Amino acid sequence: MSRSTRAAGILGGLLGGAVAYWLSSAPLLAANAGVCWAGGCALLLREREAWSGDSDGASLADGLPAVLFVAVSFGIVNAGVELPDSLRWALVVLVFGAVFFAVGIGMVLGRRSVERSEEAAESSASAD
Repeated sequence: MSRSTRAAGILGGLLGGAVAYWLSSAPLLAANAGVCWAGGCALLLREREAWSGDSDGASLADGLPAVLFVAVSFGIVNAGVELPDSLRWALVVLVFGAVFFAVGIGMVLGRRSVERSEEAAESSASAD
């Protein structure tokens, strides 16, 4: 893991945890949000080049439409939840972190699946 990936994970975790704690004052909720944000930031930064295939033009801004869609969806769902405002928004931070982490894991698993398929195709071609 490179220094920039590690730094992004640490900063993302601190930011996600701090925002969740500031909103709810619940340490366990903040810790979970921090872990989710740390993993999501680190995975997305590490996998962006391999996923996009473009090392020069690739950026996290490529996923902005998906982020906007998720934000609007959570905003609509969040309005109907009967919780105190601070806890509601802290849960939104946690869920965004969990989604962020899940997307990163999906990218890793997708890349590994493609690599295995390519290796299997190469080995079967060399066997023929």
